[in-house]
Amino acid sequence: MDKLKVKDFLKAYEMAKKVYMIKEVLIDEIEITQIVRDYCIQNKCEQYGANYMCPPYVGDIEDFKKKLKTYNAGFVVIVRDNINNPNDMEEFYKPAYKLHKIMLELEEEAKKLGFENSYALIGGNCKLCKVCNAKLGIKECNYPDKARPSLEAMGIDVINTCKKIGINIEFKKDEVTWVGLLLI
Repeated sequence: MDKLKVKDFLKAYEMAKKVYMIKEVLIDEIEITQIVRDYCIQNKCEQYGANYMCPPYVGDIEDFKKKLKTYNAGFVVIVRDNINNPNDMEEFYKPAYKLHKIMLELEEEAKKLGFENSYALIGGNCKLCKVCNAKLGIKECNYPDKARPSLEAMGIDVINTCKKIGINIEFKKDEVTWVGLLLI
């Protein structure tokens, strides 16, 4: 299947203003480091072992590095939104929910275009459930067909990967940026 069809679809999606930016990233440009995974292990976001789309449930980063080599390309997807109250976590996470939905749509469309193994990664931890079953001690995810791990959960250094393709991620008080990755 021709990657050009996916690129054309993604460009149309971007032009429809559903996202801030979509940019291709070569698989070799995706930077994976243990340091990023160590942030998860340090439980900085309080999701380690409490979310099925976070470590330790998402597997080893060495396994992900091998899996990554099976893909032809990646597309960084950026959603940006203004926030009025930086202390309002619901307002802060609203664009993350939007990104999750977008990434699932993009993955599905890539599959329709012939990239059957397409896979989307989201920004931040999965928030499909108010409380993940992992935290509740329930053995299964409620939404295995929709839940996706974040780039960070897979050990991806989002900031440096974006820099390699000319995207500068800034942290601002009145704006939030969420980054996803579509692998085809």
